[in-house]
Formats: sequence, C-alpha cells, structure tokens
Amino acid sequence: MYALLYKTALIATNAGEVVLKYYGLEDFDLKKDSSPLTKADLESNALITKALGEISPYALCSEEAVLDYTERKDLEYFWLIDPLDGTKDFLAQNGGFTINIALIHKNRPILGVVYAPYFSKLYLALKGFGGFTFCAESLKNARENNALNLTWLEANKQRLNGDRIIQDTQIVACDSIFHSTRATQDFIKKYALKVQKYGSSLKICALAEGKADLYPRFNGTNEWDIAACEIVLEEAGGVILDCITKKPLLYNKPSVRNNHFIAFAKSQINGEIYKDFMRNG
Repeated sequence: MYALLYKTALIATNAGEVVLKYYGLEDFDLKKDSSPLTKADLESNALITKALGEISPYALCSEEAVLDYTERKDLEYFWLIDPLDGTKDFLAQNGGFTINIALIHKNRPILGVVYAPYFSKLYLALKGFGGFTFCAESLKNARENNALNLTWLEANKQRLNGDRIIQDTQIVACDSIFHSTRATQDFIKKYALKVQKYGSSLKICALAEGKADLYPRFNGTNEWDIAACEIVLEEAGGVILDCITKKPLLYNKPSVRNNHFIAFAKSQINGEIYKDFMRNG
C-alpha cells in the first residue's frame, strides 16, 4: 500500500504542474452553486483520473465528475478527488490552494495526499502507518531537477507527529480566508483564540504540523474537501469531530455534504475546548 501512496503523491505533484500553468489567469466559469470553475480544475481532474485509473482498479468520484450514489454506495474502495481545492484562493493568487486525493474504504479515508503546488508542500498519510511531509525547498529542487520519484519520496519523508511547535501560549485557531461565518467568529471570541488564516486543506494540514491548534468549520464542505487532509491529521494524532454526532466524519453518504465540524490538533484532544465540545456541542 505504501507504493500506492507514493504513486498517488507523484500524480498529485504532476497535477500541480498543470495547475500552475494557469496560475495568474483570471478566466473562469460559474457552476450551478455559483462556485468558480477554471481550466486548471478541469485539466487537473483529467490528469488525475487518467493516472489513478492506470495504477488501481478502483472507481473514481471527483468534484468535477461526481459518481452517483447508486454507483458508489456498495463500493468497498473508491477514490475521492478534489483536483483544485480552494479555487477562490487560486484566483486570488494567494497560493493557498491544494490538490486532494483520498482512497475511501467503506465510510472512511485510509490513504490521503494533499499537495500545495505554489508552496511546494506535500502531505501524505496511510492509515496505521503514519502521516508525512517533506522539506518544501528539497521538494521544489527535486521537481525542478526531475528527481522526484518513488525512491526520493521514501528517502525524504518526514513523519508528522502532531507535536505543537507554536511558541505562542494562546490557542491558535485556523479560519478560512473566504468562508468564515458569524458562528465561527463567535466561537473564536468565546474562547479568546488567536486566528491564523489559511486557504483550502492547508488549515487542517497546519494542525497536523503542530502550527495551529483548532479549526472550527461552521459552514458547508463536501466530502472531497476534507477526506485527504482528515487522514493526514488523524495519522498525526489529531481528529475531526462532526458537530452533530461528536464522531469522525463519514464518507460515501447519499449526499456528499459534510456536517459542520471542529478539527483538533493532537495537543487539544481532551483539552478544555474539546471537553466543552463533547459536553455541549
């Protein structure tokens, strides 16, 4: 399964090269939900779906090609893909966009890759085997010198242990650049949290790296937005909890929409806010 993880990571980095070709361009269409759709989304999706089809027998469900529930409900495994998470960040040219690829087993992610091409940040996770990242500068050099391959990934991965590396004693909460809500602001105020804004899946990856403590998400997300970064966070000792069930998110639902949730870094599990959430929601 490690080989599949590394192959998926290479697919994500290749998709990142495609996405960067369009970085800085402002042309986009609007989907039915009024979210933007760019050529970068479509070309990334085409590359990923083709490449995953060549390395595995599993069906694919993507934001740009949603697999109907009738076709996926009985699948034991399937790929869940967001070929460009954070399209608004991409168009705003703030770098905060990612490529997310997860392998779902029944109702949970077991493999995840999150790649932020602008920052050369790559995150990998495999259930029971750990979460990993890479030195951004080394990854960038490997890409530029065509040295990025399975052997390089194995030799250069750095384990995500989830330990807090923030110097500030104040609890740091991630918030979305474009999708914050009044409920989120109220939560931040209630617990006197320090705010750090990130785009796309980078918010949850920041928790896995120990660069932030919490991520309250009190508006809509879809399964493909969260699956890959959730397994990264889990393998770093953190957890995402559904605000309704108080349990980890479930996938392969009839609706791809997620309930609101709070993501907790390892350092926050069983802390004051965690216990308050479990008691009161």
